[in-house]
Amino acid sequence: MKEYDTYVREVNNIFSILENLKNTWPNNDNLTHIEEINQYKRAVIQGANFLNKQKSEGKKAA
Repeated sequence: MKEYDTYVREVNNIFSILENLKNTWPNNDNLTHIEEINQYKRAVIQGANFLNKQKSEGKKAA
């Protein structure tokens, strides 16, 4: 559980910071770079789901 919670917390921090950057420095170059990073959001969520699934399978095996 600890790994999953840490992962989710850090991912939320990253995307929160990106949102703040988007609002603070709204020039086109920054917005373009932020959107490029946001394209990975789905992959990051899948990573969280993978960790959660591993955790669940580990509990079943124990």
